[in-house]
Amino acid sequence: MYELVHRYAPASPAGRTAVAIVASVVGVPTLVLGLVGLTGDVALAALFLLVSAVTLTVAGQLTRGVVRQAEAAPDGPPTETSTTDSTESPVETLRRRYAAGDIDDEAFQYRLDRLLETEGTDRRTDERERVLE
Repeated sequence: MYELVHRYAPASPAGRTAVAIVASVVGVPTLVLGLVGLTGDVALAALFLLVSAVTLTVAGQLTRGVVRQAEAAPDGPPTETSTTDSTESPVETLRRRYAAGDIDDEAFQYRLDRLLETEGTDRRTDERERVLE
Protein backbone atom coordinates (compact mmCIF):
# COMPACT_ATOMS: atom_id res chain seq x y z
CA MET A 1 0.00 0.00 0.00
CA TYR A 2 2.88 2.36 0.83
CA GLU A 3 4.39 2.04 -2.66
CA LEU A 4 1.01 2.51 -4.35
CA VAL A 5 0.26 5.71 -2.45
CA HIS A 6 3.71 7.18 -3.09
CA ARG A 7 3.66 6.33 -6.78
CA TYR A 8 0.81 8.81 -7.33
CA ALA A 9 1.62 11.30 -4.56
CA PRO A 10 3.57 14.51 -5.17
CA ALA A 11 7.33 14.14 -4.91
CA SER A 12 7.94 17.03 -2.51
CA PRO A 13 7.41 16.68 1.24
CA ALA A 14 5.27 19.83 1.22
CA GLY A 15 2.99 18.37 -1.46
CA ARG A 16 2.68 15.07 0.36
CA THR A 17 1.90 16.86 3.59
CA ALA A 18 -0.81 18.94 1.87
CA VAL A 19 -2.42 15.83 0.39
CA ALA A 20 -2.27 14.10 3.79
CA ILE A 21 -3.99 17.08 5.42
CA VAL A 22 -6.74 17.12 2.81
CA ALA A 23 -7.23 13.35 3.17
CA SER A 24 -7.49 13.75 6.94
CA VAL A 25 -9.96 16.63 6.63
CA VAL A 26 -12.13 14.41 4.44
CA GLY A 27 -11.53 11.17 6.35
CA VAL A 28 -12.28 12.19 9.92
CA PRO A 29 -15.73 13.72 9.31
CA THR A 30 -16.60 10.79 7.04
CA LEU A 31 -15.64 8.39 9.83
CA VAL A 32 -17.87 10.26 12.28
CA LEU A 33 -20.76 10.24 9.82
CA GLY A 34 -20.25 6.53 9.22
CA LEU A 35 -20.27 5.74 12.94
CA VAL A 36 -23.31 7.91 13.60
CA GLY A 37 -25.03 6.49 10.52
CA LEU A 38 -24.79 2.94 11.84
CA THR A 39 -28.05 3.48 13.70
CA GLY A 40 -29.90 4.46 10.50
CA ASP A 41 -29.17 3.31 6.96
CA VAL A 42 -26.57 0.53 7.13
CA ALA A 43 -25.58 0.74 3.45
CA LEU A 44 -24.88 4.47 3.69
CA ALA A 45 -22.96 4.01 6.94
CA ALA A 46 -20.85 1.26 5.33
CA LEU A 47 -20.08 3.57 2.39
CA PHE A 48 -18.99 6.36 4.76
CA LEU A 49 -16.83 3.93 6.74
CA LEU A 50 -15.23 2.65 3.54
CA VAL A 51 -14.44 6.16 2.29
CA SER A 52 -13.05 7.16 5.67
CA ALA A 53 -10.88 4.03 5.86
CA VAL A 54 -9.40 4.72 2.42
CA THR A 55 -8.76 8.43 2.99
CA LEU A 56 -7.28 7.93 6.45
CA THR A 57 -5.06 5.11 5.15
CA VAL A 58 -3.78 7.38 2.39
CA ALA A 59 -3.19 10.17 4.92
CA GLY A 60 -1.31 7.80 7.21
CA GLN A 61 0.90 6.44 4.43
CA LEU A 62 1.73 9.94 3.20
CA THR A 63 2.60 11.03 6.72
CA ARG A 64 4.77 7.94 7.11
CA GLY A 65 6.58 8.82 3.88
CA VAL A 66 7.25 12.39 4.98
CA VAL A 67 8.63 11.11 8.28
CA ARG A 68 10.90 8.69 6.42
CA GLN A 69 12.17 11.52 4.22
CA ALA A 70 12.87 13.64 7.28
CA GLU A 71 14.75 10.80 8.98
CA ALA A 72 16.82 10.14 5.86
CA ALA A 73 17.82 13.80 5.52
CA PRO A 74 21.30 14.74 6.75
CA ASP A 75 21.57 16.44 10.13
CA GLY A 76 22.28 20.16 10.18
CA PRO A 77 22.13 22.74 7.47
CA PRO A 78 23.09 21.79 3.95
CA THR A 79 26.79 22.14 3.30
CA GLU A 80 28.24 23.95 0.36
CA THR A 81 29.73 21.83 -2.35
CA SER A 82 33.47 21.79 -2.54
CA THR A 83 35.03 24.46 -4.71
CA THR A 84 37.71 22.11 -5.96
CA ASP A 85 36.24 21.91 -9.44
CA SER A 86 38.28 22.39 -12.57
CA THR A 87 37.83 26.20 -12.62
CA GLU A 88 39.86 26.73 -9.44
CA SER A 89 43.53 27.45 -10.04
CA PRO A 90 46.21 25.72 -7.96
CA VAL A 91 47.02 29.00 -6.22
CA GLU A 92 43.34 29.48 -5.31
CA THR A 93 43.23 25.94 -3.97
CA LEU A 94 46.30 26.63 -1.87
CA ARG A 95 44.77 29.86 -0.54
CA ARG A 96 41.53 28.09 0.34
CA ARG A 97 43.37 25.30 2.18
CA TYR A 98 45.48 27.87 4.06
CA ALA A 99 42.38 29.87 5.02
CA ALA A 100 40.66 26.70 6.21
CA GLY A 101 43.66 25.86 8.41
CA ASP A 102 44.58 22.69 6.55
CA ILE A 103 48.18 23.87 6.14
CA ASP A 104 50.39 26.12 8.27
CA ASP A 105 52.32 29.28 7.30
CA GLU A 106 55.53 27.47 6.49
CA ALA A 107 53.87 24.89 4.26
CA PHE A 108 51.85 27.63 2.56
CA GLN A 109 54.94 29.67 1.74
CA TYR A 110 56.84 26.63 0.47
CA ARG A 111 54.00 25.41 -1.73
CA LEU A 112 53.27 28.90 -3.01
CA ASP A 113 56.90 29.34 -4.05
CA ARG A 114 56.89 25.96 -5.79
CA LEU A 115 53.66 26.73 -7.61
CA LEU A 116 54.85 30.11 -8.77
CA GLU A 117 58.15 28.62 -9.98
CA THR A 118 56.30 26.18 -12.19
CA GLU A 119 53.98 28.85 -13.57
CA GLY A 120 56.75 31.17 -14.68
CA THR A 121 58.82 33.97 -13.28
CA ASP A 122 56.86 36.80 -14.95
CA ARG A 123 53.70 36.04 -12.95
CA ARG A 124 55.57 35.21 -9.75
CA THR A 125 55.74 38.66 -8.21
CA ASP A 126 52.18 39.57 -9.20
CA GLU A 127 50.73 36.35 -7.79
CA ARG A 128 52.80 36.53 -4.62
CA GLU A 129 51.67 40.09 -3.93
CA ARG A 130 48.02 39.21 -4.65
CA VAL A 131 48.09 36.04 -2.50
CA LEU A 132 49.72 37.74 0.46
CA GLU A 133 47.23 40.64 0.52
